[in-house]
Amino acid sequence: MTADRPAPSTPDEPETGTTPVPADPVPAEVDGVVLLRTSSAVVAALAPAALLVVVALVLGPRLGDTIARHWSGDGAADGFSGTWSSFAVVAAIVAALTTVSIVAALTRRGRPSRLIAGGAASFAGLAACTWVATALATAAAPTPEEAVAGWTPALTLPGLAWGVVVGWLATGSGVRALPDVEFDDRASVRPADLRPGERLAWSGTTGSPVFVVMGSVVMALAIVVGAVLFVMGASSVVVYSAVLLLAGAAVLALGRVRLTVDQRGVRLVSALLGVRLLRVRLTDVAGVETETLDPMSWGGWGLRVSKRGTAYVTGRRPGIVVRRRDGSAVAVTIDDAESAASVAAALAQR
Repeated sequence: MTADRPAPSTPDEPETGTTPVPADPVPAEVDGVVLLRTSSAVVAALAPAALLVVVALVLGPRLGDTIARHWSGDGAADGFSGTWSSFAVVAAIVAALTTVSIVAALTRRGRPSRLIAGGAASFAGLAACTWVATALATAAAPTPEEAVAGWTPALTLPGLAWGVVVGWLATGSGVRALPDVEFDDRASVRPADLRPGERLAWSGTTGSPVFVVMGSVVMALAIVVGAVLFVMGASSVVVYSAVLLLAGAAVLALGRVRLTVDQRGVRLVSALLGVRLLRVRLTDVAGVETETLDPMSWGGWGLRVSKRGTAYVTGRRPGIVVRRRDGSAVAVTIDDAESAASVAAALAQR
């Protein structure tokens, strides 16, 4: 029996023994249309917070210390909260969600950022419009106990839908690489020596702290928003919280990933949540290369699907490109991509 051979490289940050040469700066230009849309997305993301403040200033003189917050039907209110204490809680939530939305709108990470920007804006609009609706109903009644919901709950619908506008506008910072610049420096790899009966494996981790922070913030907000909506009597609190929680988990899963190359194939798994993101069976491998992966040519940052294939990209960095027999490709930015590709090529040729 032949013992397993140690993997060529297993550390999280393998040392190559050579000094890396800094990449040349990426030529860039300002896209006026994208810059205008992004600026509009930032302004649109601020709209729920602005609405909340304006309504509080206008209705403040007509609101007392108590505000109606819950109705069991079409009759008078049956749940109440402190006017300004509830305003402070909602304002804090809206401010946090607005910050997440703006940061995501300014982060050029493609569809994930647009979804986060729009999702955060949706929940900010929902929270703001919920307080506005209760304030309008309370201000229209002689006393909070006599407040009738009437048409005001319908205000939550445009508030929730507002995120669609923000997500559509959010297209990045407005600075992009010149379209005629190519960053493809593909290199063939020499398969690792593998004798009959031997087993060979390679494993390494990579990731982006941006996804960790963004995912953690969104998941924390899901808990806070759920608690506040529950206190305010929202009947769909579970749905709202679940959607936001799943969105945060999806982003968090990309924060730290592990690439493994062994007899099971080439697999990319979330190191934080244990969810498998990509897999290529050895029988499907037609070729393996290394390449400096440029986000602009693979559809952006994060887990992307483009005309070139499926890729996990955390920046313009070296990576492994596995080409399937059906013509598609899977690419991952990873340290010591040469060793990973060498092992994958050897196992695929066995």
